[in-house]
Amino acid sequence: MPDLFFPASNLLRIDLTARKFQIHAIPENILTTYLGGRGLGAYLLYQHTAAGMDPLSPDNPLIFTTGISQGLPTPFSPKVVLTTKSPLTNLYLYSVSSGKLGHSIRKAGFMAIIIKGQSEDPVYLNIVDDQVEFKSATHLWGEKTLASQNIMLAETGTRTAGTAAIGPGGEKLIKYASIMNDGKTYRAFGRGGAGCVMGAKKLKGIVISGSRKIQPIDPEKFKVVQQNIRKGLDDNREWAQRRHTFGTGEDMPWMNRHGMLPTRNWQSGSFEEKKLAGIAPTLNKDKWPRKNIACGPFCPNPCSHFIRITDGPYKGAHADGPEYETMYAFGSNCGIDKFDAIVAAGQICDEYGIDTISAGLTISFLMECFEKGLINTSHTDGISLNFGDDAAAIQSLEKIVMRDGAGYLWGEGTRRLAEQISGSGSFAMHCKGLEMGGYESRGFYGQALEFALNPKGGDHHAFGLPARTEAAAGTHKNITGKGEEIKKAAIDRIIGDSLVLCSFPRNFTVPLYPDLVNALSGITVDTEEISRIGWRILTLERLFNTRDGLSRKDNTLPARLLQDPLPEGPNKGSTVPLEKLKDDAYTALEWDLETGIPQQNLLKKLKMVL
Repeated sequence: MPDLFFPASNLLRIDLTARKFQIHAIPENILTTYLGGRGLGAYLLYQHTAAGMDPLSPDNPLIFTTGISQGLPTPFSPKVVLTTKSPLTNLYLYSVSSGKLGHSIRKAGFMAIIIKGQSEDPVYLNIVDDQVEFKSATHLWGEKTLASQNIMLAETGTRTAGTAAIGPGGEKLIKYASIMNDGKTYRAFGRGGAGCVMGAKKLKGIVISGSRKIQPIDPEKFKVVQQNIRKGLDDNREWAQRRHTFGTGEDMPWMNRHGMLPTRNWQSGSFEEKKLAGIAPTLNKDKWPRKNIACGPFCPNPCSHFIRITDGPYKGAHADGPEYETMYAFGSNCGIDKFDAIVAAGQICDEYGIDTISAGLTISFLMECFEKGLINTSHTDGISLNFGDDAAAIQSLEKIVMRDGAGYLWGEGTRRLAEQISGSGSFAMHCKGLEMGGYESRGFYGQALEFALNPKGGDHHAFGLPARTEAAAGTHKNITGKGEEIKKAAIDRIIGDSLVLCSFPRNFTVPLYPDLVNALSGITVDTEEISRIGWRILTLERLFNTRDGLSRKDNTLPARLLQDPLPEGPNKGSTVPLEKLKDDAYTALEWDLETGIPQQNLLKKLKMVL
């Protein structure tokens, strides 16, 4: 039985239309081939969707997957993966979130939950071990994300359960709606519109708890892995302390010096020093102190934060973090230098349940359109959208979350917006429909490949975030060999997402991945085999998209990055030589050079299970 090799590895299938559920064992060969988390989610999505399927169809599954790390005191393991087809990009989507949800799923006995169908009326799920209760959520429809989770917990009497819920953003089918979880810590499945899928299913939320006691296959090996992770943390104490104190934005000044911080809708990679001081946590720590919190259980170096604004025009605003990506999206990229305004924007996104990156970049795109004269106040419901105007940004965001007036179209994302605004396509900063994470790529060729190739689109996470590594190594403008760099970074990230572990301490956790697999499962892997598994998952994600018609021509970047030289900074004058980079990457990944499609010889080499 698979349970002997991967404890608590059942699959829970839920049909919202029929209000029924079934429990199955996940075959052993699937777990040994794809591990769990991101890999298992990719496999299940491939199996449970058909080519060309509408992401808002009842048949599009929401798939929650854990890894072998969950349900145990594994350091850096408060993680869970959600996989679906994105309504924003019409492509593969996976999203990683923190919190206790993943541990709750595993303790209920599951490594995967597949939710299909569409409820006639709003519903939420109460899952306790091997039982599923379908509870009316009509009274919750319209509630914000935190209130919804608190009410569900009160009604089910399970105060310590894992929770997830959509807000009005998902109910109103905003294409970049998120799913929020873990209540007041505001953890998010943020990117690509999973909350929109959940809203289309009339699924308001999930409450899950379990009593399963999970033991490592080899307790002594597990103890050694735990000790080695803690040693790695001790050996990297300076980094750990900075991340603990300032969070994910701790190196914004370093990024700005390297010309890596997108500014004013990616017109530049550098924000003026005086303005940067208004938003960078290390530069405003005295004015805007933040409270450190853990994003979930078993994190030995909490780096999340909570802040409440106590004075000024945004008095009372509060938010998780804000994390770097939120500070970039609503800060430098909108030309805004007010930290309290970013907190206010983050609160709106969290409570209504939408992605901060897509929302911020939609607004920055509109600001550039406005300043270029492509739109005017007749198109913006009277709002003058200029870079640096925080009040206009907040007003626009409020229209988005309510889908009010012009805000209805703004909730469709920048790709669809650009189709409606003549002359704007070259600076709509998305890849394959997903707005880009905050890493300027002109002069950072690995990061450019990350955005162009990864299966989600403009995501900064999926292929390992190479910009920081290549900047430190001085390889940022290399072309030859860049494909191998990206391949390794992608594989390392994919395995981490499949275990499922936090990506931040990767410098000292990646070498321990084989040891963790060997300690927590009944299979034995070495570094070579773990790399092969990662490459296999990468290839499967690619196959999902090529099955829907994606090819080499779709692995592209906004024209701004290909044609407009950086106007300033250390990479002044740079553009991205994308086609040469793609040739190098396709060769390393063994994809067909003309089409970008993995061929049969690669599938045989990797022993794909489809």
